[in-house]
Order: sequence, then C-alpha cells, then structure tokens
Amino acid sequence: MRKILILFLILTTSGFTEYTLREGKLVEKEQVATGSAQEHYGAILQFYDSQQWKNCEKEALILMKNFSTTPYARDVAYFLGVSYFYQEDYELANQQFTDYLTRQATPKFFEEAIEYKFRIAEEFKDGARKHLMGFKTLPKWMPAGSEAIEIYEEVISALPHHPLAAQALYGKAQLLAKREDYRAAIESYQTLIRRFSKNPLAVESYIGIAQVYLEQSRSEYPDPDFLDLAELNLRKFKENFPTEEKIAQAQQAFKEMQDHYAESLYQTARFFERTNKLGAARIYYAKIIKNYPDAEVAKPSKERFDVLCAKLEKAEAKLKSHTKK
Repeated sequence: MRKILILFLILTTSGFTEYTLREGKLVEKEQVATGSAQEHYGAILQFYDSQQWKNCEKEALILMKNFSTTPYARDVAYFLGVSYFYQEDYELANQQFTDYLTRQATPKFFEEAIEYKFRIAEEFKDGARKHLMGFKTLPKWMPAGSEAIEIYEEVISALPHHPLAAQALYGKAQLLAKREDYRAAIESYQTLIRRFSKNPLAVESYIGIAQVYLEQSRSEYPDPDFLDLAELNLRKFKENFPTEEKIAQAQQAFKEMQDHYAESLYQTARFFERTNKLGAARIYYAKIIKNYPDAEVAKPSKERFDVLCAKLEKAEAKLKSHTKK
C-alpha cells in the first residue's frame, strides 16, 4: 500500500497523466466512470457519429476499464480502434482491431474492422511509423513495413475472395518488391492474377511482375532464366488482355531488360577484345546479334563482329601463308 501511495504521489506531481486511487489500485482520472455502462456506451455512439475521436477514445477506455464484463463492452475495441485510426495512431488502432476480431466468434463489425486493417497496412506501406518500443507516449519513429505485410496477410486470409484481398495482395507485392524480396513479390502478384483474373489489378500485376524482373536483373547477376520468365509473363499478359493498352509498359520493361543483358555481354566482349582474345570477343558479339537484335548495343556489336571477322580471317590467311613457306 505504501508503494502504491509513493507511486501515486510521483505520478500526480510530475506533470504526467493524473491518477487516483480506486479500490486499492492506481487509475487514470480520465478513465474513472462517471455514469452507468449504458450511459458511457451512449456517449461513445454520440462521439462516433459526430467524429469527435478524442472524446470517443476517452469514453471507450472508460467503458473498457470499468465495464468490461457487460454486453456494452462487446464492440468497444472496434470503436477505440476507429478513434485511434482517425487520430493517425495506426499501431494502436491495429492492436484494437485485432483484439476485437479475436475475442468474438461473429463480430458485428467484422468487414469494417478488416477494411480498417487494410487501410492501416496501406499507411504503413506508404511510410507511417509506429511508436518506439510500442509505448503510446513515445514518438512514432519506427518503420512498420513488416507489420504492413502481416496485416495484408490477415486481410487475405480473412476475406480470400473479396476484392479487398486483391488490393491486399497488390499492396503486399509492392512492399515486398520495395524490400527486394523479389521471389515473394512475384508470388503475390501471381496469386492475385490467378484468384482475381478479371480484376483491374490483374493488369497492374502483370506490369508489376515485369518491373520486378527488371529490377532483379539490375541488382543481381544477369541470369538468362529471368529473361525467359519475363518473356513468359509478357506472353501471358498479351493472351489474357490482348487489347490492353498497358501491355506497352510491360513491353518497355522487357526491352530494358534485354538492353541490360545485351550491355553485359557487350562489356564482356569489349574486355576480351582489349586483351586480344578476339575469338572469345567474336562469340559474345555473335550472341548479342542473335539473341538481342533490338538491343541498343546490337548495331555496334554487329560492327565489331564484322571487324573481328575480317581480322581473324586475315590472321588465318597469314598463318596459312607462313605454313606453306
């Protein structure tokens, strides 16, 4: 009891939230009930309808702290989550929506809570931060990309065939690509295409896959398999959406990818040429001409190929002449 009194005195004289003793426990003064459960629930609904989110939060906390076993407390976590959401405290909002969805078998605001969760994931994806160490009183400095992915997965699991799941799959894929988890990003895009083949986001997913392969080819060793997969993606895109104007975006990504691969081969060929390994250089120029005829380096490759052919033929003729002598 003495320790409680000491803590009470410290908290009430240090400029922090005011506390009071209630049934031997420290309770924030703002969370002390001033009416019945029904009255506080009515206040929640009133402030919710008038979008007075700070007041709605206060009344929800009072009901949660003082009347948790009453029927009125059944949906209080939902209202508290909404209040936090519109105050841009997305981390706390998500916690409340999770609590609301897991405590009941058939929550009244099931779809609404899932939609808010999706919106929170979108905010986290776009850069919204969470509190240091999870404390409300500490600044929101921590990135929340991992939380966004987890929430997207919750949405996909909760409403697997709902249009919101398509948006969650797309958001998840974008975030995974940004984090350079290329394989998982492509899987998410492909799941969206399979599950929501007629959804407009299926078109965006084909483009997203093309961009992922392009980024992957730039950040990793140029693997011809990636180019084959990108070509397959482009072919499926054309088959499923033959009149879609945005095919041009996927085609452009594929062309840039070809240019990148051709440039890599071109630099290798130039290296062999500078080190006087003309036969090896000619092989690489020939690969570019055959496999990437539309690449930017195709023309100079053809020019260097012709020059090397002439040099090698001249060298061979000279060698034969010396041999005869």
